Amino acid sequence: VVDYKVKIVPKDSVLLSFKLTIGRVKLTNKELTTNEAIAHFYSSNINKLYTYLYLKNFEYGYLGNTSSIATAVNSKIIKKMPILVPEQKVLKRFINIAEPFMNRINIIQNENIELNQLRDTLLPKLMSGEIEIPDDIEVNEDELSI
Repeated sequence: VVDYKVKIVPKDSVLLSFKLTIGRVKLTNKELTTNEAIAHFYSSNINKLYTYLYLKNFEYGYLGNTSSIATAVNSKIIKKMPILVPEQKVLKRFINIAEPFMNRINIIQNENIELNQLRDTLLPKLMSGEIEIPDDIEVNEDELSI
């Protein structure tokens, strides 16, 4: 990474895709690297959750050039993009309300990852007969249907 002069994006940054997938926004939970089509926002002055939600709801169509293929903006436009920040009292109240919801979303997303991994591990073993469900376990067919 150092040899190629790739920028390291700090943990707790907000990432924004500004080329073909313009407007996709993610929060980082560790240091990472990105490509040139990803902007990152990191500030000790502005809460990451506020930045994330602000960018998630921003109307990017007003910023860029629209072609027949896609809307795209460049890094100069992103750097000049207005980010409205409320006064500290309002921001603090917003964070106090929004943070528990985001924490719950993160918990559920992590549970989904674990359940997907468990499914991907167990399903092939069940299908191959490597493991079996004992006959004395009652399975409700209605609960299994999607």
